[in-house]
Amino acid sequence: ATNITDGNIKGVNDAYKKACETFIQAGGLKVIFPLFMARKGAIPCPALCSEAGSNLAKRAMSNSAHKDDNAKGALSKRAKKAAHARKKWLAEVEQNVIYIMYALTRYIDEKSPHDAHARLLVKFVEEDCEKCDRAVELCLKYDEKARIAEYHYFKSDEAEEAEQLGADVDLAALDAKLRNGGDVFHRGCAILSFACAGSTRCH
Repeated sequence: ATNITDGNIKGVNDAYKKACETFIQAGGLKVIFPLFMARKGAIPCPALCSEAGSNLAKRAMSNSAHKDDNAKGALSKRAKKAAHARKKWLAEVEQNVIYIMYALTRYIDEKSPHDAHARLLVKFVEEDCEKCDRAVELCLKYDEKARIAEYHYFKSDEAEEAEQLGADVDLAALDAKLRNGGDVFHRGCAILSFACAGSTRCH
């Protein structure tokens, strides 16, 4: 659902601006902010018929959450694959939520109807600006992922081959950086900018 919503509200024309305004009017902030904050009760479960939603994935994730190396080592290949599928699904949910938040902060302005701008901004101010803290946390997380991806690319055989062929290695490294967290990092920074520009309390 977050993937579909993300696809419907990001773009460059008035239709997307209206979609964001409708999203807020329909009470979407009550749904998106708990997801943004990663509230345990708000995060939806994958379909039971999927690998990420299987009982095997739940058990594997539960075992990996404990500091029991023996339990981790005892995981079967199938269990590890299921756990990986669940982690990937949760990461996609998190990224889709960031994309939705980015679209809202991009398109909602003071001219938006139904006090949409004020309603969105106040969410960042309430509860001692905990949403801003969460945005900073996500920015740091995806900045680290992007930097690691860039480093690994420069150390890879692919970069060496590209240099021998005369390709722009720096540009290829930037692409790897953006694909592995850099794009999400920049969107997270834009969300923070919206909050800080709108309220000095968010500083």
